[in-house]
Amino acid sequence: MALAALALQFVPDGDVGAQIPGAGAQVPVQVPDSTAVADSLAVPDSVALPDSLQVQEPDTVSADTIYYNLPSLDVGARPGFATGVWEWDHVAIMTSGANTLSELVAEVPGLIVLLGGDYGTPATMSALGSGAGGVRIVRDGFEVLPLEGGVTDLQRVGLGGIVRVRLERNPGEILLELTSHQYVEGRAYSLVEAGTGQLDTNMFRGLYADPTALRGSLAVALERVDTRSYGQNEGGNRTGTWFRYQLHRGDRMGLALEHRRMGSETQVTSYAGSASRTDWTVRARVAVVPGLVAEAYTGRSTHEVDDVRAAYDFEGGSRWQHGGRLAATRGALWARAEARLWENDLLDARLDGSAGMSTERFGVSGHLTRSQWQGGGFASHRAAGWLSPLPYVTLFGSFDGGTYAARQGPVLDERPTPTPPFAVPVPAASTFTATERTALRVGSSVTLFDVTLAAAALRTDTEAHLPLGLELDRGGLPVAGAQRTGVEAWGSLPTPWRSLRLEGSYQGWDEDGPYLPKSIYRGAFVFRKTYLESGNFELWWTLGVRGHDPMDVFSTSGGLVEVPFYQSWYGRIQARILTVRLYLAWENFTIRRNLQNFPGRVLPITRSFFGLHWDLWN
Repeated sequence: MALAALALQFVPDGDVGAQIPGAGAQVPVQVPDSTAVADSLAVPDSVALPDSLQVQEPDTVSADTIYYNLPSLDVGARPGFATGVWEWDHVAIMTSGANTLSELVAEVPGLIVLLGGDYGTPATMSALGSGAGGVRIVRDGFEVLPLEGGVTDLQRVGLGGIVRVRLERNPGEILLELTSHQYVEGRAYSLVEAGTGQLDTNMFRGLYADPTALRGSLAVALERVDTRSYGQNEGGNRTGTWFRYQLHRGDRMGLALEHRRMGSETQVTSYAGSASRTDWTVRARVAVVPGLVAEAYTGRSTHEVDDVRAAYDFEGGSRWQHGGRLAATRGALWARAEARLWENDLLDARLDGSAGMSTERFGVSGHLTRSQWQGGGFASHRAAGWLSPLPYVTLFGSFDGGTYAARQGPVLDERPTPTPPFAVPVPAASTFTATERTALRVGSSVTLFDVTLAAAALRTDTEAHLPLGLELDRGGLPVAGAQRTGVEAWGSLPTPWRSLRLEGSYQGWDEDGPYLPKSIYRGAFVFRKTYLESGNFELWWTLGVRGHDPMDVFSTSGGLVEVPFYQSWYGRIQARILTVRLYLAWENFTIRRNLQNFPGRVLPITRSFFGLHWDLWN
């Protein structure tokens, strides 16, 4: 039924692209100019139409202007290099051409995407040498808890139905906040994203959302990426679905039922042939008074593995999660408190509290966390601030410290007891590990004559480096930590061609370490221009490079192994005509043949990809 509904949306109405604001409208999140990723991705919120196509707003209220969203709890420090925060709204996600979450965040300064191969193999990320316990993912308030190791496998976190991604690259841990589809008018809305390319790669992501269905609102999404990849027995795919039904009491109160599932398959024998993650959630939100929103939710996450090998016979299980959140805003002040409980898990409870203030000239923020694991409690904290003593100068700094804990190995709902003479492989008991980390970041930025340059000094001190705990390095043993110092820089420079800019970042360290190369760099020429007085034609293109020095990674055999120098040149071009975006992307077009994040797991030598993104209003 969902696919049939999506297919019907290919026939646009005569008022395609005309958006009539109404009750409950929410402004899409914009990516600030101070962000390297943002400068290359931000686009207008709406699409202008020629006068002959403009729809006149009626004198009376139309049914299409009636729609509701659950009250928002999105608060936090403003995005930018100074705060270490990057955001992508719906338009920026489409403009990026990303098929996966790891592809979307790949250009964030100092962040390394860690891949076990092509689509279908495990994927995660690291920054400042973080391992297990270094990445948290929260989707609409529900924590996407790691069920296979110390970090969540990004191959099983989809972008289907996601309208906003916020990444906080904190020195202590990376926090990813994902927000699902929000209605911006009362008509049914569809999104179709489709593409194909080399290595028999195909991609589809579709969304259908009706703000007035079944006396509430309904949204469904489907996404899939598949490839034969670059060699024998390297093919894989990932397929995800999303369903959400909401009941509304205006914009003040609402109840949501949500289901997400993402499965991946691979022919690579080093990993499970087929694995999936399923999340069910039920949440209620209410705007208690203006500026104060409360939420309560419950949900269940399930990890399943379908592989005939004995090592996977007992892997898999489910965990309940219950939680509540409270967000408050008043003028420039904001605060949020969160509490989460888990049943029958190593992680019993987690409390988070954050607060801050942001004005035109300065901002401060703080965060406290307390988590209860079987056997003890752990706490961490963060403080950050920025100040603009002059309109073109910004000073900033942050400090993170505390103990960070993480699971080792996958969840198990049952453990077999071997009985002679039958030798049954017994999975190791699920355990957790923890390490103390502190990090300091101090820097400044200058914006003058359309030039922005920023730099920061870094210092990290880690008690122990932890493996990720995924199949990428499962079996790796922690190694002693060390204190390291480094610098990072970011800039956005104009060129003689008015619509073209040069953007780039660099991060260098006095000593390398696990998942921490001695230098990491990004650079790109970014072009963007809108043509025609109507604004109905827009062109973007990017030519860039991502790279880093040789890097130590944990090995499944227990020790550290070095993977070679990494460098990938890429290009993207996208043209928007009304609400249709046509794009072409080419990865590693210099055809480097030894790109790898883990020993022996060579990434695709090159891949070109083309397709379209199409917004449709009915």
